[in-house]
Amino acid sequence: MSAPAAAADPAGRPAPTIEARGRRVDAGGHGPDGAAGTPGTPRAPERENRRTVIIVAAAVVLLVLAALALGRGGQSRSDLPLAPNNPEPGGARAAAQILGEHGVDVTLVRRTADVLAQDQADTTLVIVGADELSSDQLTALADTQAEVVLLGLGYASITELTSTVTVTAGGARAPRSSDCADPDAEAAGTIDTAGPGITGSGAVQTCFALGEDAGAYAVWEESGRTWRALPNGFPATNEGLALEGNAALVLRALGQHEQLLWYVPDPNDPFTLDDDASAPQTFFLPEAVVYQILVVALAVVIWRGRRLGRVVVEPLPVVVRAAETTRGRGRLYRRAGAHAHAGAALRAGTLARVGSRIGLPSAAGPDQVIDALARATGRSPGELEHLLYGPPPTDDDSLVALTQALDTMESEVHRA
Repeated sequence: MSAPAAAADPAGRPAPTIEARGRRVDAGGHGPDGAAGTPGTPRAPERENRRTVIIVAAAVVLLVLAALALGRGGQSRSDLPLAPNNPEPGGARAAAQILGEHGVDVTLVRRTADVLAQDQADTTLVIVGADELSSDQLTALADTQAEVVLLGLGYASITELTSTVTVTAGGARAPRSSDCADPDAEAAGTIDTAGPGITGSGAVQTCFALGEDAGAYAVWEESGRTWRALPNGFPATNEGLALEGNAALVLRALGQHEQLLWYVPDPNDPFTLDDDASAPQTFFLPEAVVYQILVVALAVVIWRGRRLGRVVVEPLPVVVRAAETTRGRGRLYRRAGAHAHAGAALRAGTLARVGSRIGLPSAAGPDQVIDALARATGRSPGELEHLLYGPPPTDDDSLVALTQALDTMESEVHRA
């Protein structure tokens, strides 16, 4: 069966047709197959906008995922000494990972208020560098319910935290035997460490002797809690954990409970006793959230920002030949009586052409130009200097003479 004929008017003439975006449509709204048009189909600008929204949404999703990965990657590593996420020799990530594999939940905290908010019994609290804390921080931490391990101590006073022990000088790094009745120290047997040492009063046990009374490790009971101190944190580092019995001592001391708060103080912590100890007073956004906000803001700017669109090539209104522009410029020079300006333009054009012909650089000086042209044409330097750099023409006759002389000299260069 043949295709249906186009609609016709009562006189038998076919209905007029129009071309719509490459598709032939008759005046009655029918397509080439006679079917009615689909006015509900989105127009090109709408399709373009919809495509832009889809692309921007996909880009935002990808960028947010990248920001999350970047943020988590930044939080999983640090360069803080004795930090549980520091993989460098001075960090303690190896000890934290081993504890985690044995069921200990290790949590890194940086602020005193966060420590107090998570403080509870049946928890071990590791304090790194307690001697660097303020008096307010030491006083607040003295009332925690957790068992405390002091890791890495200097010689500053920590009496607000505990007055039971004192840090003293110690010897050089060497293997040292436990020489005490503490079960953890006896399990370690020998550790590889150095000073400073620690001494105490009352029921304080000092192990791994560094001098007459000082030891490299101490354990005591205070306020119904067990306290431990390792003034030199080297046995807990990634470098020192595998030496002698360091791992046995560190893992037993830190792994007493299933919850371990590992406190590496932030030097910018604003904590004071006047603050509400149950929560930090400074509003803090996680780094990953900051990345996401920045990425979303950038995506919105790109999406809603002004766009110039595609480059559109339009035909020039008038096409002017080069010869016509040259004649027009000459008439303007003649009308203005600009003989000197016209002469300078002729000389500059000639120098540009002959210079490229004989290999002169564009920055060549007059002396270099004259010497090169003298060799190329056989003319004397004085004649060339007068021709190229002499006085400008003052009338039509001198301008024509200059033009002819330049043309002759240029033809000599081409023949050379």
